[in-house]
Amino acid sequence: MLGVVLRGVLGATQLCAPRYRSRRAQATLSAAMPGTAGSKKVAVVTGANKGIGWDVARILAEQGHTTVVAARNEELGREATAKLQKATGSQGVLFHQLDITDPVSVEAFAKWAAQELGEVNILVNNAGLAFKGNVFGAAEAQQTLDINLFGTRRATEALLPLVPNGGSVVNVCSMAGKLSIIKDKALRSRFENAKHADDVTALANEFVDAIKADKLAGSGWPSSMYGVSKLCEATYTRLLAEELSTLNIAVNACCPGYCATDMSSWKGYKTSAQGADTPAWLALEAPATGKFWSERKEQPF
Repeated sequence: MLGVVLRGVLGATQLCAPRYRSRRAQATLSAAMPGTAGSKKVAVVTGANKGIGWDVARILAEQGHTTVVAARNEELGREATAKLQKATGSQGVLFHQLDITDPVSVEAFAKWAAQELGEVNILVNNAGLAFKGNVFGAAEAQQTLDINLFGTRRATEALLPLVPNGGSVVNVCSMAGKLSIIKDKALRSRFENAKHADDVTALANEFVDAIKADKLAGSGWPSSMYGVSKLCEATYTRLLAEELSTLNIAVNACCPGYCATDMSSWKGYKTSAQGADTPAWLALEAPATGKFWSERKEQPF
């Protein structure tokens, strides 16, 4: 059996079309975001049934924000929700099933959120996948991208119509997906000069195709499925921030650090609570948009 760890989901690659609600920005981002932490918000955290996602949800709930645990496995998600309610003393912790690789599941979640929540001020895309050990192949690369890139985009674009002015989108990425992992100058420039999310999709598909054709060596691509998927996710984050720049919505990427969670086989030097600090901080008090953060400090993409 292949070694694999998910922070939420597994499945297909069809993407939802963008459905952004038109809004007029009423204040600059720098003026709007500092007040976010002091007012009660509605937050959705994907892959929140364990690890970093659970602790992000805990931090948000402890501050009085309605917090939705979004997880693929309903049983585990409900158990995590009950645990969060007990830990925080908040009945404002809710659960709803969400598989970000399944368009039907994403659509159902977005419909529920619109009807029951009204708006989503905070979206933390934490659900993720990393294969363990030396597992490598086209199918595994596709699965990794299905969650870390395509699933993140699908969930984000489905929920963006519910995100109001002053809202925040946080994508949990990784230092393993920095632009520096691409050594080939031509390939690197394509990431740097990408203009649309579809450009990132094309790059991701090329990576999988190179593995399928056994042409990865000499193609300029690194041999890290997780790294490439997180680079694609970070690039998507930057492009989305540019697209939403006039709507007063902060969109940021961050690395939680090497945390002792199921994903790292419990080898990390940080606790999940420590790893949750930066994404929760960005969710509530993002000082800028379109940036990459680690330990609450801006980092180059």
